[in-house]
Amino acid sequence: MKEAHINYAGIDLNYRKASVLAASLADSDENLIEPVMVAWHDKKAARMSPVIEGCDINTSWHDYGKSHGGKLEVDINGEYDFIFGDSSAFEPYGPSPYINLRDKSGNEYLCQINALRDPHSPSEEACVPLDDMSSKQT
Repeated sequence: MKEAHINYAGIDLNYRKASVLAASLADSDENLIEPVMVAWHDKKAARMSPVIEGCDINTSWHDYGKSHGGKLEVDINGEYDFIFGDSSAFEPYGPSPYINLRDKSGNEYLCQINALRDPHSPSEEACVPLDDMSSKQT
């Protein structure tokens, strides 16, 4: 797996900003036709994806990414790590029967499109509320 390191100074990075930097680098990699993030690790917040219960948070995300088609690993400031694979060999998925919606208070939900009465407003029958962690995974 190819490795890249980004040292970024000037602004305080959070996960969202770091993932945008990593995705930009993956998009410019000539060996990745359709880059897709396979795994990530946020050392500052002690989070990872995929979440693998009972596994070492410092290594299991990397093992998963490597064994699931990871071709590029991007380290940003030693605080955030991302593994990208190439999805160009796979058939596109879609259309999805699900959509992420927010209510008027800003709470996020995962909703079944065909069960919604109003496609812009989450309802109890069609939606499941998401917490901070699960909203980042959808």
